[in-house]
Amino acid sequence: MEQSIGNPIYEVNRNSEPMLADNIGMSIGSRIREARLAAKLTQKALAQRVGMAQASLSELETGESQGTTMVASFAAALGVNALWLETGKGTMLGGNASASSEAPFIEADALFPGAVRVVVGNEPDTVAVPRVRLRLRAGIAQFDTEPDMNGDGHEQVPRAVLTALRLDPRNLLALRVRGMSMEPMLFEDDVIIIDKSDTKPVSREVYAVNFDGEACIKQLIYRGGQWYLHSINPDHGPVNVQSGQCSLVGRVVYQPGRVVTGRL
Repeated sequence: MEQSIGNPIYEVNRNSEPMLADNIGMSIGSRIREARLAAKLTQKALAQRVGMAQASLSELETGESQGTTMVASFAAALGVNALWLETGKGTMLGGNASASSEAPFIEADALFPGAVRVVVGNEPDTVAVPRVRLRLRAGIAQFDTEPDMNGDGHEQVPRAVLTALRLDPRNLLALRVRGMSMEPMLFEDDVIIIDKSDTKPVSREVYAVNFDGEACIKQLIYRGGQWYLHSINPDHGPVNVQSGQCSLVGRVVYQPGRVVTGRL
């Protein structure tokens, strides 16, 4: 796997940078517990929603565990503001209290950990990201692209997304989803944005993948010392990456049109 992906395999904590919270005396575990009680959920129910062992959730809430990389999943499961959950800033059920009512509200997306969804009052400034088809070869990590000329051949991404995720537009590509293996997360012809500079394998992240020369969108799962390409659709089983030649083209960072309308 290390040779086929072309990068060392190790876990990456995307939320490892310390952030100052407004309510300094309150830990992220305390905020998770507060939100869980407000949502009238048991630890067992919340743990099942986010895919975590109940014992691990208990350690997080009591402070035995000091942090988690699953902030987006917790925020969606609890129906709360991800920024508040992670840092204590803003309010539990809304955006930052100091934000303008006309500014976009950025919230983490549980479907794509590390990505965001955007709610806008007025249409935000956007950046045009080229929409392409991938041209791949088995066993070759490099790839070529050809324009996907539907409309003007671009997808408009809000500048607020780029700012929130610290994304360089030069590294972004828009791709169409093919097949039904990622339903109901992603459907045929949905458009996703990938960051081609981000190819470090991280468990539970979603990637555009070159598997035996075929392009696909899959979740990468690390389990039992092995890496798997995971499909959301239960009709498609997991595939061990060692069963073929696999390389990561880029991480999925955004899906145009994903709008927060309430609890998932």
